[in-house]
Amino acid sequence: MGICYLCEKEDRSYFGYYCEKCNKIKRLIHLYGLERVSEILECVLIRTKTQQTNKIKHQLEIEQETLKTSHEEHADIMKKVLRSGKELK
Repeated sequence: MGICYLCEKEDRSYFGYYCEKCNKIKRLIHLYGLERVSEILECVLIRTKTQQTNKIKHQLEIEQETLKTSHEEHADIMKKVLRSGKELK
């Protein structure tokens, strides 16, 4: 046995060059064509600069909202607790 010629990680079968997963990719290429599979991979897995910028903005908005929420929760707790550690009622 050896390693797969494509991913170079998985063990390949004794008579083949590819592991099970890479063999499936190879069959998809034979079925749909290299251009179509490449196009799908680029559209789905590769982000353009605009898409990257939008994703970064979205993640920053989520992070900002999380921080705002945790800060507000902390402020609410601090309002309820006196310096002596007793809770206000």
